[in-house]
Amino acid sequence: MISFKKHVKNDSSWYFPGGKDLQMESGSNASLEMFKDNPLDSLAREICQNSLDAALEGSSKPVRVEFKLFEVAAEQIPGYLELRYEIIAKAMKQWPNEQKTMMMLRKMKKLLQDERISILKISDYNTTGLRKENWQSLIEQVGSSVKSDDSSAGSFGIGKGAPFAVSDLRMVLYSTLANEGIQSIGVMKFVSYEDGIGADKVITQGIGYYGEHGSKKPFAKKFSLESEVARKDTGTDIYIVGFNKDLLANWIKEITYSLANNFLFSFYMNKLEVVIDNSILLNYDTVGKVIEEIRADKKLLKKYEYLPGYYDVLQDEERKEFKLTGFEEYGIKDGEATLYTSNKGDDINRRVLMTRNAGMKIKDLNRISSVLKFSGIFYAHGANINRILKQLENPNHNDWSKDRAAKPKEAAKFLKAMNRFIKETIKQTYTEKVADEVDAYGVSDFLPEDINSIRLNKNGSKVKHGAVNVELGEVRKKSDTAVVREYSSSGGDGDADDGVTKGGVGEGNSYGTAYDGLGNKGGLGLGNDFGYGNRLGTNGPAAGNDMFIKNGNRRRKITTVKYRCIEIDYTKGLYRILIKPEQVLENIKIVVDSVGDSGSKDMVQLKEASYHTSNLPIKASSLYIESLKANLWQTITIKLNRNTRLKLEVEIYANR
Repeated sequence: MISFKKHVKNDSSWYFPGGKDLQMESGSNASLEMFKDNPLDSLAREICQNSLDAALEGSSKPVRVEFKLFEVAAEQIPGYLELRYEIIAKAMKQWPNEQKTMMMLRKMKKLLQDERISILKISDYNTTGLRKENWQSLIEQVGSSVKSDDSSAGSFGIGKGAPFAVSDLRMVLYSTLANEGIQSIGVMKFVSYEDGIGADKVITQGIGYYGEHGSKKPFAKKFSLESEVARKDTGTDIYIVGFNKDLLANWIKEITYSLANNFLFSFYMNKLEVVIDNSILLNYDTVGKVIEEIRADKKLLKKYEYLPGYYDVLQDEERKEFKLTGFEEYGIKDGEATLYTSNKGDDINRRVLMTRNAGMKIKDLNRISSVLKFSGIFYAHGANINRILKQLENPNHNDWSKDRAAKPKEAAKFLKAMNRFIKETIKQTYTEKVADEVDAYGVSDFLPEDINSIRLNKNGSKVKHGAVNVELGEVRKKSDTAVVREYSSSGGDGDADDGVTKGGVGEGNSYGTAYDGLGNKGGLGLGNDFGYGNRLGTNGPAAGNDMFIKNGNRRRKITTVKYRCIEIDYTKGLYRILIKPEQVLENIKIVVDSVGDSGSKDMVQLKEASYHTSNLPIKASSLYIESLKANLWQTITIKLNRNTRLKLEVEIYANR
């Protein structure tokens, strides 16, 4: 049987609850470790999410969150002397052979020897503050989360570990003003250690409290770490004591970018505004400047690559809005969610930002279409859909899973239907009728190899070449299957590469006979048929087909290309690809995929490929060609190992 005893030194001491035969807790705290990869991003998400959940009901003002960094003398830290000279010493004695724990304790000891200690204060306004039930969940319970309603963002109670993850002392002080009055307490996510003497010896739990009379009872006053006027409005102040020194240099920028990325829609809906270090006001009026800064910086754009596209949706005055309907079987009323879409702007991302009532980003929905130009935002704002999605949300609040539901099959059906609504709406909205599309079998037989000579009437009713006239209206009656389509090359920012580096196209799937003069062979049997060395391997391309990337170059995905895929004879697997680049391309790799009605891609297997009268090297679904001219349609004929009708798409990579 476990018994607990309090160990009280005086009226202002740290209290670490303990008992007999408790399990020892080291410095590897799971509730903190999950936030270590991106600590500031996690902090910004969790703090602002919790503040939004505590928004004052009926208020027209946005929730306001303020981040402020300042320093205090080390002696001002609650229980400073006790921590420095007693508690840390006992813990170090307990864990001499646990390297990670000892590193943490030494870091704490060294920090407490400094004259001044950094504190990050986070305050929210236009919120309810921590009510009694919220206070108990935050301070006294593990894995619990008490929220005002079912549409709140948090649900696991795990996010409260984020502030501790950025504290070198693992110490956070809470001070809140709610309807019940003001309460303050300190919490420390520490380690277990033996305390007491003889029969009174106990094992501490690993968590400590700084409260009234050395207990878990909160003070009925505010912590006095800085000189400022006492709170008059409800809300909460969080003091992160010993703010991580490694994060000091860039914390303002990191927090700013994270907030723009995660709370763009909250800013747009005027639900949130943030002040950072008394110098930056972040709301929808100012977030645009942050996003333009991201657009102009390649490193930032790589990290936040989809954010500009979502911002462009909100900025587009002609964006389209679609209400979710037809979900009555799940208890969801019509209009409980809205899909916003746009195909304008310079940063089309072909994705949909998914968010719930608070406006915090949950995930990016992709695999919708690699051809259509669009960006979108799906906002689930109704009470019923929020209740369902909250049950399916993971602890990191970045995905929804059927496996979290009491009835996984029903949840899977709902998620599939929701995603299908988004995908079908986008495809119906942005699928364009191309003037050069011909819905008939065999029409490609009338198209010349030099497609540049094709001319259409203004109304697109006839295809003329020499003496051949084809009435498209008549031919359409025979079939409704599309065999000729024109697209622009799909997606991305143009900086993706095909994994090929200087010197060759990768490792071979068999040893070549190429040598480098030192007796080393070519391909190593891991990826393709071409080897390294100073002469071609036995599986290499024929002479004259330069398959190797030039020194100093790297293939990049080319998006400034128009192409058409034309069916010649699907029963023989014959298709024709016509390509028109905007610039000269060299050392080209073309990847061919088939696309299903749902937008999913499948790899095809090439049997042959030819350009004019020359055969081209192929590998699986890829073909290789030395160069293509600019602003001219050029024809490549391919043969697949399948004899079914397919809709084909291509991706083009080349040196730039």
